[in-house]
Amino acid sequence: MRKIVVKDDVAANAIEAEEDFAPEGLELVSDPDGNIHIGMIRENGVFVAPPPIALPVPEEISDRQFFEALATVGLIPRVEAIAAVSVGAVPTAMEVFFAGMDEDAEFKARMLLQGAIAFHRHHPLVEAFGATQGMTAEQIDDLWRMTASL
Repeated sequence: MRKIVVKDDVAANAIEAEEDFAPEGLELVSDPDGNIHIGMIRENGVFVAPPPIALPVPEEISDRQFFEALATVGLIPRVEAIAAVSVGAVPTAMEVFFAGMDEDAEFKARMLLQGAIAFHRHHPLVEAFGATQGMTAEQIDDLWRMTASL
């Protein structure tokens, strides 16, 4: 009969066994239907899938990844993403962002946006632009993770 070896409420292995004998610190749980899989966690007597493991947030992404990600999630049009990486054109969403800055801050932000070959996750302008798009820090982290895969 299919048994699950359980250690500290985590399904650690599956074996075929007729007896319920398990070494100290382990437990055998019957699983005749094969519904319990290695890695599942027992909560309130029921085995459930473990929560997903979040990938680390990359500190740096390329300018191409940045603009492609913004287009992928719909924050800027694809044509503007292409223009941003090919000729340094500023996407409309960024123009709106710049419009609220004083002259010196706008100059520095434009220099960074149009001249950078990489963007850093914890740069203050990343947080500020995200906020103008209604994004939380966690949502920006998720965007950065997704961006790293592009």
